[in-house]
Amino acid sequence: MYKMKDVANEMDIPLSTIRYYERQGIVIGKRQENGYRIFDEEDKILLEYLIVMKHVGFSIEEIKELLNFLEFPESDECSERSNQLLTKKENDIRQKIKHEQMVLKLIQELKPKIVAKEYAQYEEEISEEIHTIYKEIQQSKSGEKK
Repeated sequence: MYKMKDVANEMDIPLSTIRYYERQGIVIGKRQENGYRIFDEEDKILLEYLIVMKHVGFSIEEIKELLNFLEFPESDECSERSNQLLTKKENDIRQKIKHEQMVLKLIQELKPKIVAKEYAQYEEEISEEIHTIYKEIQQSKSGEKK
């Protein structure tokens, strides 16, 4: 069993993050008589899960929904809804990777030009590339809203 402070230190996350998840009703721990919360290995695994899911873009509500799916008996509705949510998130992540690859490519092309002090010579080309990336990101955002 671990105190909240010990879990935060071990996992290198702020106490405020654990408290936030606690306020959201996701990470509970067990309250001792002295008012301190203690956490077990299962709580730490849940925190790792939360941190990974947040890192890849899941909202708190989406995380709660997925956790609910794990707690309730399997059903067709539960399976279908979790599949929809995971498929959407999978597509979102693929789109984000695509955009980051475009930016990485731009950086890789830009670096030698800056080192060679040739930025001004390629400024228009670079601006066009940035505009293309911007349009791609905006287009994917408008597709998400549909």
